[in-house]
Amino acid sequence: MKLYQYKRNDGSAFNEALIDYMRVTGKSMPASLLRGEMPETRKGKHGKPYFAEQELKDVFFSRSHSHEYEIVCFSDGEIGVDCEDLQARKDRAADFEKIAKRYFAEDENKYIEPGRPGAEERFFDIWTAKEAYVKYTGRGFAEGFNGFSVFRLPEVEIKTGRLEDAPHVVYSVCRSNG
Repeated sequence: MKLYQYKRNDGSAFNEALIDYMRVTGKSMPASLLRGEMPETRKGKHGKPYFAEQELKDVFFSRSHSHEYEIVCFSDGEIGVDCEDLQARKDRAADFEKIAKRYFAEDENKYIEPGRPGAEERFFDIWTAKEAYVKYTGRGFAEGFNGFSVFRLPEVEIKTGRLEDAPHVVYSVCRSNG
């Protein structure tokens, strides 16, 4: 698994990240990438994107953006990623307690500790983890956010962090634990 971050609106960044991933993992480069073209993608039943090209059938990816930042993660197995720009999400942060009560499990709400310093940041840790998980499963919001807790998903590993070049952007990556 490899995570890449870049500024949005750089059309070549996705391809450059994919080329780097292919080189780092020793996978053969598909002809489309060698020609500088974006590989063809399709969407699964619930909208999860995948590469249509045979040479990329074993390369899984997930991408997310928040305002001017975008991240993409490539892996040799199912993957889900999400990010949120905390500075740009002040609108959602104002109602985070109400959103958490509606969509988060009891243990997730306890983790947030509303009213204590850092509660908004912990809210976004959980929010991005939940989004990364539903992207991982490929079922998206049909999964229902309140039907699971990110603390009780033994079949997956969820990593949450901050972007190196933009510590105000929180991200989560979800992948198989096996």
